[in-house]
Amino acid sequence: RLNDLETRWQIKQMEVENLREKVEQNRRLLELGAVAKGRMQEVELDVAKAGLELKKLEKDMAHIREATQTQVEGLELEMKILGKEREEAQRRLERGHIRASRDGVLTWVLAEEGAAVHQGEVVARTADLSSFRVDVTVSDIHAGRLSQGMPVRLRLNEDDYLRGSISRILPTIENGIVNLEVILEDKSSSLLRSNLRVDVYIVTTRRVRTLRVEKGPFVNGGEGMHDVFVIRAGVALRTKVRIGLSSFEYYEVVEGLLEGDEIVISDMRDYLHMEEVRIK
Repeated sequence: RLNDLETRWQIKQMEVENLREKVEQNRRLLELGAVAKGRMQEVELDVAKAGLELKKLEKDMAHIREATQTQVEGLELEMKILGKEREEAQRRLERGHIRASRDGVLTWVLAEEGAAVHQGEVVARTADLSSFRVDVTVSDIHAGRLSQGMPVRLRLNEDDYLRGSISRILPTIENGIVNLEVILEDKSSSLLRSNLRVDVYIVTTRRVRTLRVEKGPFVNGGEGMHDVFVIRAGVALRTKVRIGLSSFEYYEVVEGLLEGDEIVISDMRDYLHMEEVRIK
């Protein structure tokens, strides 16, 4: 309808301009006495009527434009409301599908069908096989020797080890146990498994260029003096040896042995009362 009114307005505008030209012509003719005064008044009346009709068309167009704008704004508002309703429906749909925050393997899921699940309740557990963390427990006897950043070796089996470091020491000691978290250099090793139990060795001290012997049951305890049987000329002689640090495979020898000495590393507690034992 607006297009129709605009067309009518253009036609009426041309009609008004044409009538105004006639008024000017009749005014000149009236001055010359070539036209009657009544005719002049008729033309002026036609101009006035056409002007009123033109204004009415302009008002009608303005009213339609205003109504159209109101309708457009109403439609835009309705579209916004529908958009929000769509977003809310999408959110509800997404909440109906549980998505893990990272890639991994599903290790547990709530199996009870129709169970009511409240906000914050666990419905599934996943394991991220691309990034493992090691949780370590240590006796509180060693608490004073532990610090963040200490190097660690993780023993997976007889032949395989992984390296890492202490990333966090939990401040609370529970039942005489200190809990640590270890970050590995190779977090995605194919040897790692979720909930795998391993031996963890924490490196608290380092010594270089020191005498060492292979670990064995011949040492009963930790650092300090021990009776060790040194083999000389087919005889195992009981010798006082001071043991220092111990690592994963070796004991440090502080005194009592020389480089190249051959010793018995098996359990010799049954022979500690003897000064020497003949080796067959």
